[in-house]
Amino acid sequence: MNVQDLLKRYGLNSRTSLYKRLRYLGIELAKDTDDKGFATPGQLKILDQLHDHIKAGGSMATFAKPSQVDVVSAESEQYSVQSVQSKNAKNGLQSVQQSVQPSNSEILLESLVGAIIQNLNPPFNPLQKHLDLIKCEEKKILLTTKEVSEIIGRKPRKIKGENYCYIGGWKFIAKGRSGNQTLWQVEQLKV
Repeated sequence: MNVQDLLKRYGLNSRTSLYKRLRYLGIELAKDTDDKGFATPGQLKILDQLHDHIKAGGSMATFAKPSQVDVVSAESEQYSVQSVQSKNAKNGLQSVQQSVQPSNSEILLESLVGAIIQNLNPPFNPLQKHLDLIKCEEKKILLTTKEVSEIIGRKPRKIKGENYCYIGGWKFIAKGRSGNQTLWQVEQLKV
């Protein structure tokens, strides 16, 4: 489907809006013999999904971009199922336990899900904020309120009538402004 047809299909008034979508999806249109761009059926499917998402009230930023994943066929794997039956003497009920050996594809999926979770929720290192603040103190780096908040997990607030505050063994001294943010110098408290 050529660019003009794509514009009509999605009700877009300008090529810019179409190219924004293509850039966001990482799609590069194929070229025909006249060096004119066109979307392949696979690209069209992804563009349709994005368009439906936007029509439903979503934005490009909330659209889950498709990613390339290698799939292992379950037919090539062997499953092992073992059944064990036991009889409950009191009421004559039978219970069945099944044990399924995971296939290579299940193991692969499990490790993939684990990697995704690890990236979404990186392990918490309680010392990392102190290491970051030590670097800032040594290099005499002034941090904005937002940067301090990202490092320590809360906004620094000056003590009434003073230009500093104490948080977790650190002194934050207000040194100036950067736009609407206060700039903070960091000093470690000495024991």
